[in-house]
Amino acid sequence: MLKQKDILYVKGGCPFSYKFLIYLNETNHLSDFEVKVAHADEDSYEEIANYLKAKTNSSPSFPTVETTGGEFKSGSDELIQEYSDIYKIPRENIKMIDYWEANMMPRMRNVMKQLREANAKLSDV
Repeated sequence: MLKQKDILYVKGGCPFSYKFLIYLNETNHLSDFEVKVAHADEDSYEEIANYLKAKTNSSPSFPTVETTGGEFKSGSDELIQEYSDIYKIPRENIKMIDYWEANMMPRMRNVMKQLREANAKLSDV
């Protein structure tokens, strides 16, 4: 019988989701999860966001892990710390996370900010 996996909810384009995915991939533990991706421009986002909101009684946050025990845990740094303890692979050993945080994450966040500003201007037209 296959062991049930924890479910990892990530948002496409979310720098925090990518950060946790980097940790899992670099530690060879991504396959421990069933990954569900919420894409902002698809029905998947509303479905996943509504599900998380109903289960947690709060606004959805990405990444979120739904454990096989029914707990919901979120926050990339908090999840990395928790799974570092579980897997006995410290975050400090994953140099790709340092690169991501110093180089790619700020760029990605800036692009997202620019897109929000552009969309706001378009809605004013």
